Amino acid sequence: MVQATRLTVGSLILLTTMVRPGGAAEQQFACKGQVVQEMTNPAVQPKPIDLNVTLGDKNKLSITTGDGKILAPRITSNNKIQLKFATKEFAGEYFHYTGDLFLIYNSGPLARLNCSRS
Repeated sequence: MVQATRLTVGSLILLTTMVRPGGAAEQQFACKGQVVQEMTNPAVQPKPIDLNVTLGDKNKLSITTGDGKILAPRITSNNKIQLKFATKEFAGEYFHYTGDLFLIYNSGPLARLNCSRS
């Protein structure tokens, strides 16, 4: 029982040190997901979204869309749990521990993506 507790605590400490919100090194993520919409018409499939996200030194953020468009969002907040940013089209919230990225579009839709280090 004691060994299991030590292993769990050690794993949490290792995970915490590996997933840091800002760091000296550039962090790159591949994100895939789709727009979450009301299921008013089941024949209409949600639009898939592919993004490559780079969080560089000094909290500089860059997003490249699947069609090659490059965005330079403004970071509004970055802490151990969450990174918030904004563009002209949407506001974004990335959760460091889970890899979930939510995009809240100004026109109303919400997109949910899952990101993994690339």
